[in-house]
Amino acid sequence: MRFRDLPVAARAYIAAVMCGGAVLAAISVSRGGFSQPLMLLSFVAASFAVHTIKVTLPVGTSYSTLSLGFAITFASLLVLGPAATVWTMIVGGWAQCTINVKTPNPWYRTAFSMSALSLSMEMAGQTLGWTGGRNLDGPADIVIPSIVASALIYFLANSVLMAVVIGITSRRSIVKVWDQDFLWGAPNYFIGALAATVAVQSVTRYGLQAIVLLVGPLYLAFRLYKAYLDRVGDMARTNQELHTMYERAHAESLTDPLTELPNRRFLVSHAFNELARARREGYEVAFLIVDLDAFKSINDLHGHHQGDAALRTVASCLRNGLRSYDVCGRYAGDEFVLILSRCNAALAEKRATELAEALANRPADGEYPADRQLTLSIGAAIFPADGASFEELIANADSRMYARKHRRSTAAASAFVM
Repeated sequence: MRFRDLPVAARAYIAAVMCGGAVLAAISVSRGGFSQPLMLLSFVAASFAVHTIKVTLPVGTSYSTLSLGFAITFASLLVLGPAATVWTMIVGGWAQCTINVKTPNPWYRTAFSMSALSLSMEMAGQTLGWTGGRNLDGPADIVIPSIVASALIYFLANSVLMAVVIGITSRRSIVKVWDQDFLWGAPNYFIGALAATVAVQSVTRYGLQAIVLLVGPLYLAFRLYKAYLDRVGDMARTNQELHTMYERAHAESLTDPLTELPNRRFLVSHAFNELARARREGYEVAFLIVDLDAFKSINDLHGHHQGDAALRTVASCLRNGLRSYDVCGRYAGDEFVLILSRCNAALAEKRATELAEALANRPADGEYPADRQLTLSIGAAIFPADGASFEELIANADSRMYARKHRRSTAAASAFVM
């Protein structure tokens, strides 16, 4: 999506975050961001490499490349401070959005990600300083909570910044976006902060040779953590599949497989809710029962497959003739029921006539041949005048439908005798 196609609120928010990132990068120079250029270059190169390689940690259907990337940048924060780490974060964010990606990101998405990451790391750095965690040789009861608090602030800041823009752009609940798309990734940041702290502390005390000694344990810890996340991901996928199967089975239990209309069970449930609402608000509801005339003759003359085609054709005409808040379902055999909210007797009669005419004048390219006549007999009952329950209203509508069918048959027989 192009920047100008985004909602106005999204464009304003993205611009504000990008401006914040640009200001932070500019003032980092005066804060000593380049006072240790060789060390900064080393961390920038490491951040670039990690975010380019994209070592992934799977959780469910999501993936994170930030566990190792955050470890590098957090180590930079411990060694160089927040001013220099801004540039480590900027380069890592650019590499993550630009290098080795399946689909190129638009410029504004890359710039926003770089800015959001930089602002989040700045908040983490300030938290680390305020809570006394910069001095790793300090008391453990100060340093450890400080490291945890700093990682937590980074996670919250970055995830909220991203959730807000996704929520505004997609018009989803920001809270739900954060809960579903970002909350699962919180452990990655604590693991990354722990790995960075151990690495920095070890190098500080024992020199660069400690890196060699740490490679094995850190790699083993990473593999164990990845295996744990794989297991969590498998469980999440299994739960999602079970949920999907349940939802499909539930939908199928309420749907007629032949016509794909709601079935009798759904009609009863919907009628109960509609009648309760109508009683509270004091409006009328029309119940129409629709019967396909001479359905047995269609099956006898043309076969059951043509009888099924006739039922699907009727279902399509009824469905297309409904308002968005009306309901039509297959009741039994060749009978259908329509529940028309806020519909009086005169309007119900008008709708019945329109539906019968729509079936008679159906397009020639339909499933059931247009040169074969299809007619309907329709009876209506109106809540509350004709009944207070679904069963009573259907019984009255059914009685009127059969009375209309009988009158039509009698009239046809009299015309034939004449």
